[in-house]
Amino acid sequence: MRLPEIELDDRRFQDLVSEARMRISRACPEWTEHNVSDPGITLIELFAWMTEMTIYRLNRVPDKLHVALLDLLGIRLDGPSAATTSLRFRLAETPDEPILIPGGLTEVGTPRTAGEESVIFQVDDDFTIQPTRPAAYVLQRGGQVKDVGIAEGEARPQGSDQLAFGSPPQIGDALYLGFEDSLDRLLLQIEVDASQARGAGVNPEDPPLRWEVSQADGEWAEAHVLEDLTGGFNYGSGTVELELPPRSVVQPLGGHRLHWLRCRIAETTAAGRTGATYSHPPEIYSITAAPMGARLPATHASRVEREIIGISDGTPGQVHPLRNRPVLKPGTGETLEVQDPESGDWARWEPRSDFVGSTEFDRHFVLDLVSGEVELGPAIRETDGGWTQYGAVPPKGAVMRFTRYRHGGGRDGNVTAGTLTVLKSTIPGIDTVTNPEAATGGVDAEIIQHARQRAAMEIRSRYRAVTAEDFEFMAGEASPRVARAVCIPPAAGGAVPLHLVPRIYPADRKLSYEELMPDEELLTEVGSYLDERRLIGTQVELKPCRYRGLSVVVNLQARPLADTARVEEDVAHALYTYLNPLVGGNPTGPGAGWAFGRALNQGELYGVVHAVDGVEFVRILRIYETNLETGEQSAKPGGTHIVLEPDELLASGQHIVKATHRED
Repeated sequence: MRLPEIELDDRRFQDLVSEARMRISRACPEWTEHNVSDPGITLIELFAWMTEMTIYRLNRVPDKLHVALLDLLGIRLDGPSAATTSLRFRLAETPDEPILIPGGLTEVGTPRTAGEESVIFQVDDDFTIQPTRPAAYVLQRGGQVKDVGIAEGEARPQGSDQLAFGSPPQIGDALYLGFEDSLDRLLLQIEVDASQARGAGVNPEDPPLRWEVSQADGEWAEAHVLEDLTGGFNYGSGTVELELPPRSVVQPLGGHRLHWLRCRIAETTAAGRTGATYSHPPEIYSITAAPMGARLPATHASRVEREIIGISDGTPGQVHPLRNRPVLKPGTGETLEVQDPESGDWARWEPRSDFVGSTEFDRHFVLDLVSGEVELGPAIRETDGGWTQYGAVPPKGAVMRFTRYRHGGGRDGNVTAGTLTVLKSTIPGIDTVTNPEAATGGVDAEIIQHARQRAAMEIRSRYRAVTAEDFEFMAGEASPRVARAVCIPPAAGGAVPLHLVPRIYPADRKLSYEELMPDEELLTEVGSYLDERRLIGTQVELKPCRYRGLSVVVNLQARPLADTARVEEDVAHALYTYLNPLVGGNPTGPGAGWAFGRALNQGELYGVVHAVDGVEFVRILRIYETNLETGEQSAKPGGTHIVLEPDELLASGQHIVKATHRED
């Protein structure tokens, strides 16, 4: 988007006249004649005209000139980023027919309230839940594989085949259910009629079992157990509800080539406990499975298909706006198409960030994400008086359309888990929907102040990453989801380490380890952007940032009339905000984030706690280093001075605050 003009004073002639007339009634109520023929009104209009000229000159001061210069240099506002999550759809009953969940048309939102509009997410792609049933039942006992017959999707083994695992069971013994249809993203319900398994130390809530789905090259991906009413076969009969991974692959097993789901005896439980073993396996009298839903990726965006944006007039530099804005970054297949007026054929044009290097034969266009405008190549007058065309111009009368685009996004899409529950249009067979995890990644479109701040660095680097500062700056340019980055010198001439911190909303709270880790999609996006701008021979290694987790234990005395619960909550919030990689380091509230490598003195925290309203004095304040991934806290305090490495940031673990009143 062209940078918006800055108006230091936006009042115009009529605004000034109206303001003066309002003041007349207050300062001189005797003046009752306000017609334009009155000499006094004439004088007011004269002074309003003179004042408007002064305001015009005022709006020409350096702030405005700076923005105009950046616009001439091609500095544009970055578009928004859309939050993403996954939606868990549950069926009302076992399906007998395929159930289609159409991508781009299936909308799920938060409940609408009197003060807030619903936040809408769309399912990314079409997905069909097939009424699949098991086509094979195979047992693996002691390394031997045996195919057990199955009829109409249900296995009813007889004799020794009822022993699902070896006797006694061994690690690696497994039962397999094979399916002809893909198992991608399904919620699958296993119905089992079985006897009770027996085993020393086996916890029904955490059995030594793994449910897994076949992958490529003989690998297996673990399924998530949502509910196990068999207690790991400790209770005998029951149902097991599984959430399967995003992909399954056909594998040969027991004379069948199918998609496989297996239940395997593992050495450890899901919680990592060892030593729990079965002494006697369950006897399975019947087993079957059926889909009960699916978990699908969704985005906080609305999709528009084949929108006609205008008809070419055959001139250079045409601009055609899309109906919706701001626009999200186009993906594969989201582009401009131009119809030939004579043949009627549609030709796809290629998006570019600018027209530098485009010739009059190149079908290029520029899409401004913030304004939603599609720009076509301009003609530039050269110093010799001739004209040069940059980018092709559609012939006169050619119809132009955008194949598909998505609009929306922004930080409003960062909703918490369990809030997307309203299915906007009924889908036959679907009972409920929700988001098991919070939506993340939503970032608003860039504001003019931020564009002015980054302009100097962008002009200096000219989109070439040479210095550490260049790499840090361009990591942020690659994606609005990058909040911070630090580049440190490579060791012994190796790859350049670049550590990334993802953007999180809201950030002034306890941040989980998973939130602080950039996902694979973000690393790929940044890597692709830097790969085009690094020097030949330079290797870049993208990594998560290193965090030093700290937990603070505070015992304080509150003022006599202060609510201790409120004081405890406010002190904890102040500590989570101060010891924070994104907004920390500022004792008076959210700041720019803890500085890389900056040490922490214990005395700083006394000031943060004392600044909270209701705190009289601090009795005890201790700092403990904490493993953010496991939550494990050191047994001894970390001392009064915490020193960080140059690529480290501070992050909060679990703070414990206890407030009491003075005892009389």
